Amino acid sequence: MKASFSAPAKVNLALRVVGKRADGYHLLQTVMTFFPLFDRLDLELLDGREGVQFVSSPAVTDRPEDNLVFQAAEQLRLAAGVDQGVSIRLSKTIPHGGGLGGGSSDAATVLLALNAMWNIHWSVEQLIELGVTLGADIPVFLGGQGALAEGIGEQLTPLPHLPEVELVLVNPGEAISTKRVFAALAGRFPHHPKPLIPSQIVKGCLPTLLENDLEPIVREMTPTIAEMSNQLTRLGAQATLMSGSGSSLFGLFEKKEQANHAVTHLKQSNPAWKVVSGTTFNIHPFANEWKSSIVLRS
Repeated sequence: MKASFSAPAKVNLALRVVGKRADGYHLLQTVMTFFPLFDRLDLELLDGREGVQFVSSPAVTDRPEDNLVFQAAEQLRLAAGVDQGVSIRLSKTIPHGGGLGGGSSDAATVLLALNAMWNIHWSVEQLIELGVTLGADIPVFLGGQGALAEGIGEQLTPLPHLPEVELVLVNPGEAISTKRVFAALAGRFPHHPKPLIPSQIVKGCLPTLLENDLEPIVREMTPTIAEMSNQLTRLGAQATLMSGSGSSLFGLFEKKEQANHAVTHLKQSNPAWKVVSGTTFNIHPFANEWKSSIVLRS
């Protein structure tokens, strides 16, 4: 059996760091939705003796077994007692280390695909329980729609009515280490006088609600973040925000035509940057396909 899947990027419309557990994991409150930038995964089932075979183009780790995709497939195979193997080919488009959740999206897509292809039929909750041990962003992709994620990412509140907005996404071509960013936070958690209320995130007021506790830290690490923000603002962005722990930053635009103009200008003036415009979407494009293959707990 062969199958191909697309794994979308995510963006954080809000990200608060609210604490730290005894085991070192940080506690978050973050609102995430999807952005139309996709990696591609090609899967083929193999004889069980061949195990999990994985290749990525371009490679993002020195060893295949260090990639989240390989780890997700292997952990699922072992946990579910599967006696089949699988060949996985990953074609990367989402920038590595860009705060867009590419690795997590790829891993979640593989979990969902193999859950069906291997006829495991685990529930979403079971997949999330496994996935969160690999990456904090994996649960939101497994959930299939935009959500408020809390805890270390495993506590999801679906937000089906998040607005779809026009964004220009800019990546400077350099990866930011998430571990380094959180280390620089050094337990200093910003104070938020008002609670994060996702139901109040509507398109008209979104420019005033965008926030990311990690952006000031990354701005101190690299001046590129500030420069990208300044250029997007000059080109008409209503607001800008860094996604995740960086290094990608997006500008919010009122109209698609304005966003397209900004993309053209930024590509001409900054050829080393990856620049793409798109409309966010709140339902994973394969959510219905997954739900038809996954047993949901009542």
